[in-house]
Amino acid sequence: MDAAQEMKGELKARMKDTMTEAQIARADAIMKGWFAFNDYALLIEHQCTEHAEAIGRKAADMIAAEIGQSRDLIDGRDAEFGRILGNTIRTFQMTLPYQHQGNDALMKEQLKWMDYAQQLGRTAEMVQFDVNSMKEIFEERRYWIEETGDVSLALDAVTTPTCFRDLTVADGIEFNADRTEISYLSPYKRILEKGWLRNIWTGLTEQHIHEQWTLPRFAGYQEHFQVRFEVDPWDETTRLVRIRVMPAVE
Repeated sequence: MDAAQEMKGELKARMKDTMTEAQIARADAIMKGWFAFNDYALLIEHQCTEHAEAIGRKAADMIAAEIGQSRDLIDGRDAEFGRILGNTIRTFQMTLPYQHQGNDALMKEQLKWMDYAQQLGRTAEMVQFDVNSMKEIFEERRYWIEETGDVSLALDAVTTPTCFRDLTVADGIEFNADRTEISYLSPYKRILEKGWLRNIWTGLTEQHIHEQWTLPRFAGYQEHFQVRFEVDPWDETTRLVRIRVMPAVE
């Protein structure tokens, strides 16, 4: 046995000494499943990468035809689009230790920073930093609103960017007819619950995120736009987030 194998054996022994039988059984089951998945995922990844350009072009053409568009929806970025689709297909194969979705990566990064800020008692600072960082972008929209009188442009500004769409893509979003109201299902529950099982971000809940992150951010954003955002209180039963925009109260 070489030094690397010996060290690996010692590490395994140390870990097993601190694990319960149930934890060992779970880890073994996930490990075996992961190895099987990884072989398959690598095959899918290789095949999608090899055919990325063709996949991207065929998919873009199919989508354009389906929705009645004649223009090139991806502006010739066939290979890039194909790689994105390939990665999405790979994500859909990931069922261990849970079924992954397209917004997992963004949620996990958000949850880590939310948990970090909460543990340090600095959530309010994090929110204010976020609000301040958007000032330049949002105040440009304020000019648009002043010129057109259309307050829906404020809601559009915070829901059009891809980061918001990526976060809510799994369950989708709904606008009302004049796009002054949006509703979406809070996306965090599934990942939070998986984290709790592993003693991760145990101090966070969807209600905490709604009340300590979503509400104060929109309260700050409305000052940039000079409009009023109205966000419904948290509802544990529906988990629906509903946001309305209206003219600021004089």
